[in-house]
Amino acid sequence: MKYDLDIVIPVYFEERNIAETLENILKRIKINFRIIIVYDYLEDPTVNEIKNNFNDKKIILLKNKFSGLNGAVKTAFKISNAKAAILYTAEDHQNYDVINKMYDKFNQGYDVVCASRLMTGGDYYQVKEPLIKSILVKIVSYILSNFTSLQTTDPTNGFRLFSNEIIKKFPIESKRGFTFAIELLAKAYRNNYKITEVPSNTPARKMGNSKFKYKTIIFYLPWFINILLSRINPKNGKS
Repeated sequence: MKYDLDIVIPVYFEERNIAETLENILKRIKINFRIIIVYDYLEDPTVNEIKNNFNDKKIILLKNKFSGLNGAVKTAFKISNAKAAILYTAEDHQNYDVINKMYDKFNQGYDVVCASRLMTGGDYYQVKEPLIKSILVKIVSYILSNFTSLQTTDPTNGFRLFSNEIIKKFPIESKRGFTFAIELLAKAYRNNYKITEVPSNTPARKMGNSKFKYKTIIFYLPWFINILLSRINPKNGKS
């Protein structure tokens, strides 16, 4: 069956979060969608939580062919045949309705739709984040917003919709965490694809521990520079 949207959810010991997330997505998303759950280990209790409580053809379980969040996204994108795909995290209980708004923008002709915590209507300043991470997010946002024409105020946010064309045209080179999101954003921007944003909330994790690792920050840097250089040497890659 052909879907309009693939919602990719990587999981790693998210058994205390996944039920609430899936229930809300199934209830509140208004478009023709599929949920791709990507897991690293069959022994992960998240897998049993899903198998025991959900029997919906819209939900598929997919073994990660690589490892970690980045590998999960690559695995899901390889099988995605929907018009667009979006990464959604298992602990995000704040942004279900944002998915609908992002797909609406996609239907208006945008190739990348970014969820922005920093634009008017977002709430990044209301949720306590690690200090270093918060400072870096704001610095990157300020530089790219003021020195490029990039149409998003929140370039480091992994919550992002990509058209199937972008997913298939630009294989992910990144190897760590959410870096793929700024990588594909940089490639789309450099090749003149249409980019926009909608306001979103910062997920306030109720249970479990954050998977964020400070050491992954360095892997964002090449794509940050790529976006800056694109302003100087743009390509006309979209036909």
